[in-house]
Amino acid sequence: MKKEDGVTLTSIIIYIIALLIVIGVVSTLTSYFYKNVDIDDESVLTNSQFTKFNSFFTSEINQPGIKVIEKGENENVSYIAFSNKQIYTFSKQNNAIYLNEIKICDNITRCNFDYTEENGNIKITVDFASGTFSRITTYNLKI
Repeated sequence: MKKEDGVTLTSIIIYIIALLIVIGVVSTLTSYFYKNVDIDDESVLTNSQFTKFNSFFTSEINQPGIKVIEKGENENVSYIAFSNKQIYTFSKQNNAIYLNEIKICDNITRCNFDYTEENGNIKITVDFASGTFSRITTYNLKI
């Protein structure tokens, strides 16, 4: 009688169990990865809002002869105006920062402007918050 080699029912069950274990491990690692990607997406978004604001604001204050004309705040807006007629406005209703009438940042929870003059220098302090990101930055202008 010939010996018949082939796949037995026991080997098929072992293959199926091994494949289920591999699929379970891969799905667990994949779900962990995607949860961390979502967390990073929020962090990157809030950091990018500050970077965008900072690039506009830094280029503004680095212009020669720039001076602060006015700073104001009420329950709906906070703003700072410069001598070259550029006004940075934070709208609490829209949660956005505007340069004149153009929206440059959104999803902002707080942006307060303050400035002081001392020893021929103007120090502008910006209290900025977006999502979980929060920073107080001081910019120096020379008169």
